[in-house]
Amino acid sequence: MRRERTFINEENADLIAYSLSLSHGDNRPERARMKKIMLRAIKHELTDRQRECVMMYYLEGKKMKDIAALLDLSKSTVTRHIQSAMRKLRKVASYYQK
Repeated sequence: MRRERTFINEENADLIAYSLSLSHGDNRPERARMKKIMLRAIKHELTDRQRECVMMYYLEGKKMKDIAALLDLSKSTVTRHIQSAMRKLRKVASYYQK
């Protein structure tokens, strides 16, 4: 059984960029810049499996055990993919923060 893939686009990339952007004051320019950077990082820095796990977990709100069942992986493997992806994204974000 194949599931429909969720692609990163301008609308759903905002959810990830928001969590990594500044959370005080009028930060629209910084947020827009970080959103663009994170969208590029998600597309180019993550492996396909990491991207898929992150999208399902953060954007679709699926539980790790459900992701594991859909992808025929163990729950610990899904957790590892998500943690590795978030480390990569935080590292990319840290290069561009003040």
